[in-house]
Amino acid sequence: MKAWTSACTGRTYCRLAPIPETPPNFAYCPRAPMDPMSIAISAVIGAIGGMLGGLFGIGGGLVIIPLLTLAFGSNPHQYQAASLVAALLVAAGSIPRHWKARAIRIPFALKSIPFALLTVGGGVAIGVALPNPHWLERIFGGFLLYVAALEVYRGIRGEKGDSATGPANERLGWGPAALVGGAMGTLSGLLGIGGGVIAIPLMRTVNRFNIRATIATSAFLVLPTVVLGAILKFATLKDVTTPSGTPISVSSALILAAALAPGAFFGAALGAGLVHRVPMSKLGIAFAVLCGLLSLRMLGIVR
Repeated sequence: MKAWTSACTGRTYCRLAPIPETPPNFAYCPRAPMDPMSIAISAVIGAIGGMLGGLFGIGGGLVIIPLLTLAFGSNPHQYQAASLVAALLVAAGSIPRHWKARAIRIPFALKSIPFALLTVGGGVAIGVALPNPHWLERIFGGFLLYVAALEVYRGIRGEKGDSATGPANERLGWGPAALVGGAMGTLSGLLGIGGGVIAIPLMRTVNRFNIRATIATSAFLVLPTVVLGAILKFATLKDVTTPSGTPISVSSALILAAALAPGAFFGAALGAGLVHRVPMSKLGIAFAVLCGLLSLRMLGIVR
């Protein structure tokens, strides 16, 4: 364990030990540059989030935000801003693979995008209005449990990841588009994620897409959603603070995003390539276990 002295508070912290009441390094000292160890940890987190994001058609924030919290302490607003930028790289790394495989349902995606963009701002406003930043972590933890339970349920049912319902049975109308796009945009703005975590189960049940079409279309929808979400989130950083009351600077979030970005891009390209080769039923259970473990931290059950 390496000790670190905060330039903001003058107090000494252990870099890798969780200290819920006081933040380590850059998370709570926005003017302090990231040290090499923090950059390396962030790069690894970006790669993990990018690979899983590309693999499951999500922006990566579902994984990146809890891992940043686990590594550096609680700072949900800064992590959300940085993860939205990283989600841009996740989408950029994964969409070409899905496009080549012709798995994206373009007509449906184009109908959904306007609804997603119209609701992102509402999600950001709700997040800013919450009186306690820890509420965002609890909400996020609840959705992690939801995703884990859904994948376990499908595994128990023996649902096959590749069981295509067929294009003839897919629902591509404006009603499903409004539901998927609206839910995706709201969650993206509220939780700082791409929104794929809610779009995927909705498209599986409402649109009746097979798993590969679901993942590919979700990745395509993530891109415009996180662009607007990132712009709005960074614009509101001046109005929020860390849980300890320290102001959050735009530069600190951008530095963190830059550390996450390379791993997010290349990890997403790798994950998206695996989508069209690996049996998704087995990966769904592994993803459920990961979400369940991360939810324990975000809900405050494990520190």
